[in-house]
Formats: sequence, structure tokens, C-alpha cells
Amino acid sequence: MKIRKIYIFLIIIFIVFFCVMFYLFGLDEIKSSKQNLTILLGHNTVWQYNEKQWLNLSKNLGRYDLNWKKYHVYSNQEYVGDYLLWHDDQWYAFDDNKEAVSLEGDLLAYMGNYKLSFYPFSEEEIEDYSSVNEVLKRYNISLSSELTSAYHVPFDFDHDGSIEDFYIVSNAFTQDEVDTTFSFVYMVKDEQISMIYQYLDGGNSFNICKPYFTSFLDVNDDSIYEFILSCGGFSISEPIHMLYQYRDNAFKIAISSE
Repeated sequence: MKIRKIYIFLIIIFIVFFCVMFYLFGLDEIKSSKQNLTILLGHNTVWQYNEKQWLNLSKNLGRYDLNWKKYHVYSNQEYVGDYLLWHDDQWYAFDDNKEAVSLEGDLLAYMGNYKLSFYPFSEEEIEDYSSVNEVLKRYNISLSSELTSAYHVPFDFDHDGSIEDFYIVSNAFTQDEVDTTFSFVYMVKDEQISMIYQYLDGGNSFNICKPYFTSFLDVNDDSIYEFILSCGGFSISEPIHMLYQYRDNAFKIAISSE
């Protein structure tokens, strides 16, 4: 009888322990497994974030159930409303009565149960070209043509109360004769340069793409910022889109449209 009571007591302890551990850890896992996020960019780029993994759905849009879903829609960094979206050669927007809605500018839309936050940013003229000259020197480039893109974006990317400067410098699509065409994206913090994106080619400036920032955002409300860098080609209708994260002391692409 005494042994039976001991067994019952141990079973009760085990059940209580299991319930406590399930409450502490199991519920979060179940919630996270049900969380998903779908991001639309431009005409044909679709990314999905699920169980902490990124998937690129851009190549086979017809295989996925994305049409006639309600998305939070942004255009040119501005929230324009929640609309039903339908894809043909591009994304088309409709209201709840399926009446067409005209959207202008660069489309960015999302749906899902992750909290997604977007942050405004501005492109500002470069006044101090010391970092630009340093980057060109690193790649043995002498500036012999006009810059077709030259600006910086001030943004507190790491939440430390100090502004970091994100630079874009390019001579893509220049009409001048050049030995090297280039596009550079980098960040300056405490006078240190962190490269983000670089592309170099020969003298044909129409072979490379011109980068630009599409969005600064927080994907899953973890107070860790990401940004979307896009790169448009001269004869390519759809830019390349890249979502960057800062991991292991470097900027890395989490997912790309390619």
C-alpha cells in the first residue's frame, strides 16, 4: 500500500512537471508554428517567413494561394490601406466589394500574424565625401565620371541613440566613358565603414544595376531592424530585392528575389 502511494505521488509530480513545462515552452512553440508572414514586393517578388525560416515563392507564384487575400498595402513608404490583391502580370488591388483600386508607386504589402513595423527614412545629399573616397580607394577606383547615385540615409539602426549613415554611391548608367562601373552600399558608424553591397564591372555602365533602399523595418517585433535593398537594371522590368539583417558583426542577406 505504501509503495502504491509512492507511485501515485511520483506520477502526480511528473504530470505537474509536464504541465508546467508545456505552459512555459510548449505554448510558445505552438504559437510560433502557427505564425506566418507573406511579403509582396513590386510586381513578382513574394517572400514567406514561417517558423523562423525564409522562403522565396517568387518563381512559382501560381502554385501558391495568394490571390484575393487581404493585405496591408504600402506605396512609396506610405500606408494606403488594406486591400484584396490579385496577381496577373503584376499585383492589382481591390476593395471589399472587389472594385478596382488604383495604386501608384512601388508596392510593398504583407499579410500574416507577425507584427511588422515600417520606419520612415529620407535620402540626404552627401556633404563629406571622405568615406566615399575611402571606399573607392579600397577597390582601386579613380573617379573619372559623374556619380549617378550619391546620397546617404541617416538611421539609428542599432537602437543606441546615435545615428548611423547608410551610403549609396554608383556610376551605373553614366553616359561617360569609364574603365570601371560600380555600385556600393555601406554603413558608417564611429568613422568605421561596413560594406553592405558592392558590384563592379568593366566599362559598360549599363551592365550593372543601381541600388536603392526600399524599406527599413522590424519583421517580427523583436526590436532588431532589417532593411530591404533593391537594385534596378537598365533593361530589367523587375528590380532585384534583398532583405538584409545584421548578424555576426556583418550585414547578410536573409532572402533575395533571385
